[in-house]
Amino acid sequence: MTELTKTLELKLVDPNAHKRRKLRETREAYQHALQDAFDARCTTQTEANDVVVNYDLSGYAKNGLKKYVPQLTTIYNAGELHDDHPVRFTNEGLRLNRKPENTIEWYIKIPHHEDYGLWMPAQPNPEQRDWLEALNAGDAEMGESRLFEREGTWFLHVTATREIKKRSGASGEKRTAIGVDIGEASLVTVCHRDDHGSPTAPELWADEGKTVRQLRKTYFTATKRLQTRGSERIAESFGDDLWNQIDDVFHRVTREVVEYAESVKNPVLVLEDLTYIRESMDYGEYMNRRLHGWGFAKLHAQIRYKAVEKGIPVETVNPRNTSKECHACGEVGYRPRQATFKCTNDDCWVGEYQADVNGGINIADRYLSGESHSREHRDGDDSAEDGGRLTAPQDTHADAETQQGTRGMNAS
Repeated sequence: MTELTKTLELKLVDPNAHKRRKLRETREAYQHALQDAFDARCTTQTEANDVVVNYDLSGYAKNGLKKYVPQLTTIYNAGELHDDHPVRFTNEGLRLNRKPENTIEWYIKIPHHEDYGLWMPAQPNPEQRDWLEALNAGDAEMGESRLFEREGTWFLHVTATREIKKRSGASGEKRTAIGVDIGEASLVTVCHRDDHGSPTAPELWADEGKTVRQLRKTYFTATKRLQTRGSERIAESFGDDLWNQIDDVFHRVTREVVEYAESVKNPVLVLEDLTYIRESMDYGEYMNRRLHGWGFAKLHAQIRYKAVEKGIPVETVNPRNTSKECHACGEVGYRPRQATFKCTNDDCWVGEYQADVNGGINIADRYLSGESHSREHRDGDDSAEDGGRLTAPQDTHADAETQQGTRGMNAS
């Protein structure tokens, strides 16, 4: 096993005037404490503590200062400070929460004072969603975090670490491509070709797909009914329970997908590239409301991080027409029923085929034809260290587009 560390980028979404004021108060108090401890040339945590202890900051920010200032004065031998350093919190400071029923799914609690924190909706870098899933599931450990403002927008960088198996040395040509089809009649379908090129050993999680659809339908109908009766608190509690049940299904299925891959010689899991995904799958009105914004991306992210933990490479391909083309002849067919693909080529042996297995094989074949690109994370530590660079802001911000959340979380 080896440790992999990543700096996660989160954009704080539209904090109100009260929360912006509190964030600025935290930053100003931190800057004053940092400057005073630096001017005192504190070389130990004890010396730094004597300076910062009386500042109106959370213990997590004070602990961050106690670690940071001695590094500046001893390791980096810095002569001066930049005016606007990120606010550093130690790893115990932040709390992560998820509200999948909201447009903005992720929320983070930022320490303000000792007994006061600010819940903020946060938009992650889409490329790092798998890391947030790992943190939320307890499969990654949160490290130091840094809060900063850039051009009127607040950002948070969070260091996360998890253990992964070292990848085997098999080359791409020797890999067995396992196509992963998410969504249609089955929640997830996996399949690969055998040594003779024939589709073999497909596995479908169709029952789980039915369970998730029913839970989603129950959520949208029951919570709407409760809200019209003025029972907002009950509706939220009931909704959280249903989404937790869905999350449990997702975690079990994605774990089994990775176990399937482990049973195959030299596997590579091949997923559809989310860059190309559009609102094109029809699950009915209630399903479409959250599937593309939450379920599809969530399954994608969970498979990615769990595969990397086991040392299994992950690749993605353009999903264009993977559900429409025949895996045998390439002819564009159609679906007479949701779970059935029909080839329109009279000379093709396929005729009718299980639609999700057909899609999975097409996804695997895109990898075999060389159309894929890697979605794996590099080994090693890519977290930015800004201790010695004191002339400019050190953190780069996440530039992901954000949407307005439907329901926020208040400061506690």
